[in-house]
Amino acid sequence: MTIRFAASRRMAAFAIAALGIAVLPPFGYVASAAEPIPEGATVAGTLSAQLDSGKAQVGDGFSLQVVRPYPDGDASYAGAVVRGHVAKVIRAGQGRKPELDLAFDSIVLPDGSSSPLTGHVLTVQPKKKSNAPTQAAGAGIGMIVGNFIGKKIGTSLGGLAGAIGGFLYASNHKTDFVVPSQSLVTLQIDQQVPRPQAR
Repeated sequence: MTIRFAASRRMAAFAIAALGIAVLPPFGYVASAAEPIPEGATVAGTLSAQLDSGKAQVGDGFSLQVVRPYPDGDASYAGAVVRGHVAKVIRAGQGRKPELDLAFDSIVLPDGSSSPLTGHVLTVQPKKKSNAPTQAAGAGIGMIVGNFIGKKIGTSLGGLAGAIGGFLYASNHKTDFVVPSQSLVTLQIDQQVPRPQAR
């Protein structure tokens, strides 16, 4: 009986140890103190470098420095960085509005622990580039062409008509925009972000 009892205790200890191993995170990973971020939560951050719809390329990386209010009120995210990339670019053109789509990839805490993150932009304030030089150039070219045509058909109104036409054409030429460095960007989480893990 004594031997059986000892064996049972050994088996119980082994079972408890095995259970402990089963619930540990994978070797080399350590869970951070930050809690998971629920779906629908918002994250606010300042842009580290300017984004320009006229120069950006698909795949270009960007980052946001997380600021208050922290995700789901969790102060463990103080100093975290959201990383992402440019997913789509449409340049401004004649009758074509510019577009810049941003994709979010991960959130990284100051201790290096990270989690994959997906979300979409809620708010950002881009700064539109001035169209005045294009309008002035269009009006000038239109006036020259209009004067030339006016002389051919015997009227002095060709220059004025050409200038107006050139200005209107240039006005329909949409302009690109920039999102300056340090701009505040707010995004919404599309699906729960798991607790960050450190290697």
